[in-house]
Amino acid sequence: MILVDTNIIINFWKNPIQEQKIIFNRNDIAISGITISELIHGAKSKKQIQMMKKAFEGFIVLNIESEDWVEVGLLLYRLKKSGISVPFQDVMITFICLKNKAKLWTLDNHFKYIQKEIKELELFSETLGDGLY
Repeated sequence: MILVDTNIIINFWKNPIQEQKIIFNRNDIAISGITISELIHGAKSKKQIQMMKKAFEGFIVLNIESEDWVEVGLLLYRLKKSGISVPFQDVMITFICLKNKAKLWTLDNHFKYIQKEIKELELFSETLGDGLY
């Protein structure tokens, strides 16, 4: 499974590239509630929000459960102890990936810093030929 970050969705909606279409069509693609919120936050109109909500139906949605918050806190603590400061939502996305054994498809460099400490985080890149498509 591949968890797709907000920046990948935005880029795909603006300029759908054939290679990305293949990845979206041939893999189990998920988004998080965080991505849904970020996309709606960036909407320009209510009509665009309605279109987004329809598009979200095509994804598996992965979220955090109430019992997961301690583990998110432990990830934040681990990163802080290693001197890594990244946005809170990126740590939540990292946790969702780890919990669901999903690769993360993102353009955000924060995740490379996270991965230095959280080696279990797998990053997906269509340019690496991950063999998923």
